[in-house]
Amino acid sequence: MSTTDERNAMEQREIEALEQREAQAMRGADVSTLQTLWADDLIVNSTSNLIAGKQILLEMIRNGRLNLRTYERRPVRIAVFGDLVVTTGNEVSQLIGDTAEFKVFVSYMNVWMKRGGNWQLIARHVGLIQREKPKPLQ
Repeated sequence: MSTTDERNAMEQREIEALEQREAQAMRGADVSTLQTLWADDLIVNSTSNLIAGKQILLEMIRNGRLNLRTYERRPVRIAVFGDLVVTTGNEVSQLIGDTAEFKVFVSYMNVWMKRGGNWQLIARHVGLIQREKPKPLQ
């Protein structure tokens, strides 16, 4: 394995860990962690037809408008392009809304960039696959 291949493999593992850390922070409404992982110029295209930046999303989390009961992320591909990494995969989450609770199945693409020696999420696109009301617990 070449030095470049080894570096790419190491960065893929690092990004996969960050993907899970970011998902865990979303599930736990951990605004402090998200502030660190998300770039100030983050742009997200979401399933709710909302194109939003970091501050709007953090405010939605703080005020409970973006509230997740469950959140599972499954990265499928992690492609390294130097200081830029693109991840794609699938997510399943249970959203708690004002009047209803929904289970949402999506595909996603995240773009991470290394800035000042740290990886930050700079862009995210989420495509809706299916939305359903969850089955009641037995």
